[in-house]
Amino acid sequence: MRLEVFVLVIALLNFVVVLEFVRRRRLTESFALLWAGVAVGGLVLVLARPVIDDFAERVGVKAGTSVVFALGIFFLVVVSIYLSVHITRLEARVERLGEEVAVLRGVKGGDEPGPGEPHPEPAGPEPSEPDPEPAEP
Repeated sequence: MRLEVFVLVIALLNFVVVLEFVRRRRLTESFALLWAGVAVGGLVLVLARPVIDDFAERVGVKAGTSVVFALGIFFLVVVSIYLSVHITRLEARVERLGEEVAVLRGVKGGDEPGPGEPHPEPAGPEPSEPDPEPAEP
């Protein structure tokens, strides 16, 4: 019974944190749906504990918690792969946008200083024309 209460508290806490992150715009809706699904999955695990234990016994696992643990690890591996693909796509977009910005600015092979490098100081005012010498009378 203590395990069910613990999983229920964690699932509810997960759901509250996800809603707060969405409210503060720190988590997009697509990822919020994923993590809200995890919270709902935790609630289902609490309600379906006898079913999980029966399944574990049928497949030859001593405890249903081992099945849940294995499924959790599998889920985290899938999420890690998905996030790696997502990051790779974002890196490609950033590189492409950087190239487009460079073209729009007209940068040609290092005309602009790199990130963190100081911009060159302007050379100061242009020297003015010397005053014409007064004519001698």
